[in-house]
Amino acid sequence: MIMNCNCPKKRTPTHTKEDEQDNRIRIGILIESFNCAKSLYDTVRELQKSDKVKLFFLLNENRKIIIHKTKFSTAIKQRYKALKLAFFNAVTNAENKMLSFFYKDIKEYNRSYNIKEFINNNILCINPIFYASQNLITYSNKDIEKIGSLNLDIIIKGNICGELEEKIINCPKKGIIYFRHIDADWRSAGFWEVYLKKASTEFIIEIFNRKYNEGIILFKGKIQTKRSYTENRIHLYNTANPYFAKIILKSAFNNPIPLPDKKPYFKKTPSFIHTILYLFKTCRIFSSLIIKKSALKKNQKWGVAFTKKTWHNTILSQGVRIKNPKNRSFADPFVITKNKRTICYVSDYSYTTKKGSVTAIEIIGNKNYKILEPVIKEPFNLSFPYIFQYKDKLYMVPTTHMTNSIPLYKCINFPLKWRRQKNIFNNVNASNTMIFEKNKKWWMLTNIALKGSKDHSAALMAYYGDNPLSDNWVAHKSTPLILDSAIAKNGGILEAYTGFPFRVRQKQGFNLSGEALSLAKITELTPSIFKEEKIINIYPDFFKKIKGCHHLHSNGKYTVYDYLK
Repeated sequence: MIMNCNCPKKRTPTHTKEDEQDNRIRIGILIESFNCAKSLYDTVRELQKSDKVKLFFLLNENRKIIIHKTKFSTAIKQRYKALKLAFFNAVTNAENKMLSFFYKDIKEYNRSYNIKEFINNNILCINPIFYASQNLITYSNKDIEKIGSLNLDIIIKGNICGELEEKIINCPKKGIIYFRHIDADWRSAGFWEVYLKKASTEFIIEIFNRKYNEGIILFKGKIQTKRSYTENRIHLYNTANPYFAKIILKSAFNNPIPLPDKKPYFKKTPSFIHTILYLFKTCRIFSSLIIKKSALKKNQKWGVAFTKKTWHNTILSQGVRIKNPKNRSFADPFVITKNKRTICYVSDYSYTTKKGSVTAIEIIGNKNYKILEPVIKEPFNLSFPYIFQYKDKLYMVPTTHMTNSIPLYKCINFPLKWRRQKNIFNNVNASNTMIFEKNKKWWMLTNIALKGSKDHSAALMAYYGDNPLSDNWVAHKSTPLILDSAIAKNGGILEAYTGFPFRVRQKQGFNLSGEALSLAKITELTPSIFKEEKIINIYPDFFKKIKGCHHLHSNGKYTVYDYLK
């Protein structure tokens, strides 16, 4: 079978003497079509912007498909496998269309993008041979010579499907780089984690070259598993693909990550039974969600508790629970004592207005409290009211997703009067920002959602500056410090002004934000190094019938925390 040629009649790129004096990274991108998914389009666009890169497009045209004759029993197995895959695709495609009708971000992702605008005559047409029974792509010696003449540093496996033969892997100097979902092949990436309700979905960015018999990991990460295969797959690609450009531009392929321990991979295509069971499980999740929110008006609610003890001595089960006002939910508590008054600032979410504000609660003695009033209200949602002191003044940097900024508020009259001063960071979708001083620098630890993603749970970013009110924050050399939804997201900080602060880390569960907590001591923090050591895990078993916990804070006198009921 031969496909029609769609290669533009343009000059085939060649390697010249001028190229030998060109220090740019020469990157080839293997594609089957100029139309591609948003993730690949974004990667190509970022690389095209850089003056460190020269792009070449290796267009697979005239694909020749070879189907070997097989035994009758083998043919039956292959046909059965094809039917399984067809049924799986039919179910998941239907799910995709349904969800894209309700969610704009899924609809946006499903659009087809065209990368012709980035070609600039640097296109090489090659003729692949696809062995269907082996899922293998090979090339003629003539094509291999043409690819070799480009003197490429690396090749990116773009929107082609199939395994590549060794000859093309050996063409570029560094190797072939690609994204790989760690627990499945490309046909079901992200499915098994949803089916098994695993808390996280893991991916790696890998490079193959002639020096190694197997791939070398350049980057790896874990993201929170979403409630459906469609959402999980899109979330997986949105998170992983931006790191292609980052790795290449930083020449990170010179610093491979050690291979992980061997573990079983879910390589098989979902069976008919698996697909049917998945369909029922997913329908159950969405129908339950609709019934709870629409028919029963029932929502999961966060609550806040406190104890008059240091965090070292706190017994969470003995805490005093603050009663939520009607149709409201408290979470993310931060506590401070000033002018002989102890105030706990919380995220105050209203189920009536579907919006959060920051509310002050005064803690009196061991067991008493008084809910004061909202101290910061905005047209947009507010949460995680992190507070810090600088030159005897009190400041707050609450989370405001919709503004794409990190705003700074100053306390004008403690505890109720606050005024917005400015944005200390712009053009960033940040969450759970914490600012503290260590080693004569001010540090900002924050969770940032990458462009195209709304997930704030996977990546921990770090910046530093001379003072906390600065507009000039410098990115940590190793940022993101962590890409793991089990430990990346901030849930508070303890002893921020001591020699070794402790970071409270949220653990995300399957379809649940804030399944549990862990505490980690920050043992080293410099502009190029970040190290932390886990101290303890905290599970939601300290009160009856609670499902999660994701925040802890202490001012050395009182300890405050939250829980999901």
